[in-house]
Amino acid sequence: MTRTTGMILALLLTAAVAFANPTAFVWGDDMESGTNGWTTADLTASAAPHFHWDTYQAYEGHSWWCGTFDYDSDGGYGNGWDDRLVLPPVSTNPVAVENASWGEIKSLYRDGGTSGSGRDGRDDILPVLTFAFRHDSEIGYDYTYVQAESSGTYVNLNRGYDGAQDWTDLGAYGFDLSTYDDPLNIRFRFVSDGAYSDEDGDYLSDGGAFHVDNIRIFDFNTGEVLFYDSEPGGDEGECMPAVPAAAGDHWHIIDRACPAYSDPHSWWCGDDADTSLIPPNLANALLSPVFYTDWAVSCTLYAAVHFAIPTVDNDYFTVLSTPDGVEYYSIGGWWGDFGQCDGWATSFFHGLDIQVGPGTSYYTGVAFVMYTTDNGCGPGGGGDAGVMIDDVWICTNGMPPGWPRGAATGTRYAEPYGAAKSASLTRRLMHR
Repeated sequence: MTRTTGMILALLLTAAVAFANPTAFVWGDDMESGTNGWTTADLTASAAPHFHWDTYQAYEGHSWWCGTFDYDSDGGYGNGWDDRLVLPPVSTNPVAVENASWGEIKSLYRDGGTSGSGRDGRDDILPVLTFAFRHDSEIGYDYTYVQAESSGTYVNLNRGYDGAQDWTDLGAYGFDLSTYDDPLNIRFRFVSDGAYSDEDGDYLSDGGAFHVDNIRIFDFNTGEVLFYDSEPGGDEGECMPAVPAAAGDHWHIIDRACPAYSDPHSWWCGDDADTSLIPPNLANALLSPVFYTDWAVSCTLYAAVHFAIPTVDNDYFTVLSTPDGVEYYSIGGWWGDFGQCDGWATSFFHGLDIQVGPGTSYYTGVAFVMYTTDNGCGPGGGGDAGVMIDDVWICTNGMPPGWPRGAATGTRYAEPYGAAKSASLTRRLMHR
């Protein structure tokens, strides 16, 4: 098993989930009796910026670093990060204000400006962004983008920095900003997916994810410096670390035309105002109760899961389990599209191992987490976008569920089988 959401999920759990004692060798829920001990959480609500100024592997003095020592001694990054380093707005076309003296107004104009330049008597300015940078992140999946605002939307100026590269200074030949909004709004954005980082140990970076220094915007024609952050230290007018705003908590029980596995209810992560589109920038967790199981030899998750998650973007959902009620570990990540409400993932019927035996695990619980990108997930036909969860069973000692329905409680208990058989798990951390 690999560690993933870390202390964010741990803190949410300790505050929201109470341990429970099972009455049999299985806990189950067919979603027909309300929330029944489940809890939900918006993991983006507790996100904190990882960009900070640091001397570690700095270019000179201090550099901005998107990284942490939380996972190993040489620094690195975690799963599911979305971090921004934002420059203050930079004006390239000053405008005179009322009540200014003639000298002040003249100072706003460049020498030699002509009314035919298209910039109200100012010389044409060719703003260029330049900086020194280094990076180390998983190739093909974890990227740092340089972005500029264009008509109110941020667009990528590069394809995304990935892999390992030592310090490089762009010098005078940086990014042309002449076609973007004025004032200029520029940022660096690092994004990692749900697996393979220093956090889970599957990609061990050297001081990842991204360092940047000597951030400068200047007029290529005259050399005039419009913005410069050479020695970060929290002074006014410097770059500012940021993370996206909280995306909201969207897991809820539904009853609608797109059928549940056992009608009529299932859990779904989405917005009822548009069932064909899951909101953007989600990291929404659906958490089962946590059970005391120190007597169990093994523990297995069975569930009915339907997902309509197109492969054209980086949307996916992941399943995690906990052996102690605090730390959560990834079982795997999935995406794909079953079409319009007509398919449920058979892999979950075979069971996913979530515990490895006595002496190493004392509790059992699971979490389903839905991740979406800037565009959200969809569109889905028939209101089936994203992922639906139904008929969940947590079985111990290798006993698959017989699935008789408890009429009073809506839970399902395992019927004894002659030969207990543990379901094996092939690690399925699928990448985009």
